[in-house]
Amino acid sequence: MLFNSLDYILFLGIAVAGFWLLARHAQLRIIFVFVASCLFYMAWHPAYIVLILGSTLVDYIVGLRIHATDRPKARKRWLILSLVSNLGLLALFKYFNFASQATADVLGLFFGIEIASPPFLDVLLPVGISFYTFQTLSYTIDIYRRKLEPTRNFFQFAFFVTYFPQLVAGPIVRASQLLPQLQRKITLRDEQVTQGLFLIASGMVKKVVIADYLSVNLVDRVFDQPELYSAAEVVIALYGFTMQIYCDFSGYTDVARGSAKLMGLELPENFDRPYQSASPAEFWRRWHITLSTWLRDYLYFPLGGSRVGPVRAYWNLWLTMFLIGIWHGASWTFVFYAILQSMAMVIHRFFYRRSGRTSDTVDTWRMHAFKVGECTRSRSSGRFSLWCSRGSCSGRPTFKTRLTSRRGSHPGRFPWPRFRSASGRCCSSPSPPTIPPNVGSSRSSSGSSRCPRPHRASPSRRSASS
Repeated sequence: MLFNSLDYILFLGIAVAGFWLLARHAQLRIIFVFVASCLFYMAWHPAYIVLILGSTLVDYIVGLRIHATDRPKARKRWLILSLVSNLGLLALFKYFNFASQATADVLGLFFGIEIASPPFLDVLLPVGISFYTFQTLSYTIDIYRRKLEPTRNFFQFAFFVTYFPQLVAGPIVRASQLLPQLQRKITLRDEQVTQGLFLIASGMVKKVVIADYLSVNLVDRVFDQPELYSAAEVVIALYGFTMQIYCDFSGYTDVARGSAKLMGLELPENFDRPYQSASPAEFWRRWHITLSTWLRDYLYFPLGGSRVGPVRAYWNLWLTMFLIGIWHGASWTFVFYAILQSMAMVIHRFFYRRSGRTSDTVDTWRMHAFKVGECTRSRSSGRFSLWCSRGSCSGRPTFKTRLTSRRGSHPGRFPWPRFRSASGRCCSSPSPPTIPPNVGSSRSSSGSSRCPRPHRASPSRRSASS
């Protein structure tokens, strides 16, 4: 059941109506939403409801057992049970097939050991497993740290895990954020209704009007056959993809938060204008906030954060950012994306501390490169990136740029694409814009030269590819 469908609007209307009809019966209201959330989840794949209910039951019991004992070893054993059961299911369903294929690829490439048929699980990935796994883990970890009292009401905890607005696409809600709202009297204010309807409407616009339109009419076409398009069109598609994934993901989050507001509940904000960030660090403070703060609090800080030696601090940062990247998907594309994001953070931290800057800023062109790096998450970006890196035969833009920096933080020359002429010789682009002398270095003599016009696909070929 997609958020941008009529089925979800009807389901939401019934759920909200039933929620407020049972306003005087708190327990029945919680049970009603829990059952509705289970039906919502079963609309994707009925059999997988067993997984989420099993995870809910295990962590409910583990939370009570951790709180009931003061023996450190016993508390740690119960916590390990929660970690193994939750992360084990996540690894099995989401990462096993990729790990198996990746192992076969590495053995064949570096050791000459060919594995014809690596082990493969022919199962569907349970919807939302990455989200509810982290939610239930935060519950048991907070109890283990004595930061949270466990709830003895099973249906309250099940409500927290299965709550349908945030179940399949986030945000990642912690028990300390949602359970206290269920334990007090819930009231609905006029501003909550207004804000909820506005968030739902804006989320639908982001998803349907912007994200889906960009995907169908621009991004997918260019990413599937980049050799048919000019350098300018490729760059536009890159930026179009960054806008597509933002509107897609944040649109779902807006619908989730708006749906919760109609029930008088508040879910955390997940996006805060991330593309206005001035650095990779600020970007991850604004993008998928609930995921980055989750790994910060439950991985980065326990490893020592930045309070350890410099080498260990860089390792902690790299590992945390790598896991953030690989959390988004299991493929070589996401491995490359994770490495890109983690190295960007490490390099930024290194130069930021070395320069002694007091503001969290970087050069504009570097931040643009970081943002365009988001394209590595595309399903077809592997082929697309390979094309961009190797160039092509006569007439296609190689998408390689020449940057000349002056002493300072400003880029010296506009990153103008270079084209490959019909003879195979690479030459500068025709008539790049004039840059004032105080911004960058002087233009070279080749900058004003003319080169053969780049080859463009014929209209018939383009229409066939579309």
